[in-house]
Parts: sequence; structure tokens; C-alpha cells
Amino acid sequence: MLPILDQERRVSNRNGACQKRKDLPVTTIYLETSLNLSADDLWNKVADVGGISSLLDVIMESSCDGDTRTCVTADGGTLKETILGVDHQNRRVAYTITESPFGLEFHAASMQVIDQGHGKSALRWITDIKPDAAADMMGPLFKGELDKLAQKYR
Repeated sequence: MLPILDQERRVSNRNGACQKRKDLPVTTIYLETSLNLSADDLWNKVADVGGISSLLDVIMESSCDGDTRTCVTADGGTLKETILGVDHQNRRVAYTITESPFGLEFHAASMQVIDQGHGKSALRWITDIKPDAAADMMGPLFKGELDKLAQKYR
């Protein structure tokens, strides 16, 4: 699992080494976990953008109307997201939160499925977020969600 980046705006490489970047206007959270699930099966779950609630426990309900996804969180909060793209060839979904109870100034994220062969895959979740306080709150939440998936598909 790659590290969650802190409010010092560190950028990590795939090995988890970090270096400070003062020039970034947002905090970037890089997460990745390996799953004992084929890339095709994982992609079917990720690409079902209206059904994200079946993948992430923190999302209790989800639906799509065109490119707008509405999610209800476990604490009853509502998120409005715009689906920016679903790339079947590269198994990547990009989205942005446009309305939330979290006081976000900026949010852009992607989830990508990586085929690791032999019926295994990885889920890479990258999020650019502002303000830093939102990253401090959401980073551990996202990591917890991937940890749950790793336990479920170990």
C-alpha cells in the first residue's frame, strides 16, 4: 500500500519514497492495494459508477443520472460527483466531487484497475484535494476502505 500524503504536499513514487513539493496547490493522496480478484471482475465493480456503494462500505447508496453521481455516506451526508470519464481500455474512472458537506475547495480523483496476472489485480486510487484539512480527514477514510477491500479479497 502506498502512503497517504500529508499536508506538507509530499509526492510519492511507486516505491513509497516521498519528497516535499512546495509548488503544488493541492494535497495528493496516492493509495494502492492488491486484491485476489481478477482485473476483469474488479473493473466490472469500478466501472459500474452508479453502483459504487457495492464496492465501498462508506457509501451506503449511490446512483447516476447522466454524468452526475449521487452518493449517500454512512453518516448520512450527500455527495454530488461528476463522472469525468470511464476508460474501459485503461480500466480507469475519473471523477470530481462537486457538492459535499466537507468544505472542499477542490477535488479530482481516479480509480484504476491494474491486472497483476494469475487472477489478481490492484486498485489504484489517486485523489487531489484542497484544503489540506480535507485530505487529513479523507485520506485515512480512503485507506480504510482499501484495507477493507484487501481483507475481503485476500
